[in-house]
Amino acid sequence: MAAREGLARSLALLVVALTMVLFVSERLMGLPLDADSLLGLGLGAIALLSWGLLRRQHYEGVAWLLVASLLTQASASAYFFGSVRTVNIWLIVVAQIGVGIFLSRRSLVWTTLGVILLIGLLTWADAQGLLKARIGFDVGLRTWMMQVACLLGVAAMVYLNRIQMRTAQQQQLQEANQRLQAQLERDHGMERFSRIFFSSPTPIFVQSARTGHILDVNQAFEQVTGYSREAVLNRRDAFLWLQDASHEAFVQNRRSQWRTGWQPITGLCANGQELPLMICSERDEDPDDSLVITVLRLRGEEQDSA
Repeated sequence: MAAREGLARSLALLVVALTMVLFVSERLMGLPLDADSLLGLGLGAIALLSWGLLRRQHYEGVAWLLVASLLTQASASAYFFGSVRTVNIWLIVVAQIGVGIFLSRRSLVWTTLGVILLIGLLTWADAQGLLKARIGFDVGLRTWMMQVACLLGVAAMVYLNRIQMRTAQQQQLQEANQRLQAQLERDHGMERFSRIFFSSPTPIFVQSARTGHILDVNQAFEQVTGYSREAVLNRRDAFLWLQDASHEAFVQNRRSQWRTGWQPITGLCANGQELPLMICSERDEDPDDSLVITVLRLRGEEQDSA
């Protein structure tokens, strides 16, 4: 209903117009103001109220209003026209369809139980002779118009449901295509990064931003620091640096920024030798566990490239 509010409002106004035309036509033809006329006016009033609720976007309220009004019309039909056999079964069917389309599964279950109890109560009242009129099967223009209105209502609700299902399926397909495209782009980017990572002559290592553990290093890192890949995996990087003011400044920048600039730091090789390095880190934006990619350069190389 939310997806096709304009159509639903138009249908509500159409019902109002039909009931008013029917009511005026009956008065011009000199027909008495009977239960049929009152039921028609009630249907028009419900349609007008539904139109107002739709304008205020109270969609669930409209659904419950339609269900309640249809069941009320069915009960009134049984009372005024004499028997449960005259209950306009169209109204109950439309009410059940409305609950199944617009409301929850729990609402459908409880409404179905309520309808069963309602028909049972009307049947008991009929058997006890408590209903107002005798059975009459006279039909005319009003009967036909009421049936047409019910048919149009069922068609409109089924159409709205089909549109909603199709829209939801299209959205799911679009989201799936977007996720697939993003995954393909990410895989392509990871493949390209992997080639650069392992073939680069520059020392690089990758850490988990969440745990700080080293996830991988390239061959250049092993050659410069003297640490083998197996010796550093799943360890934090604190053992790689001299814990001085330069290291502390780098750690603070890495925590507060997605990408740090080149900063001087003193590395500690596997043999205990101190190594003057320039270091730069960059963190990706993965919401689950972002990666920190750190690149090293010897300070002499940095000066040469500068």
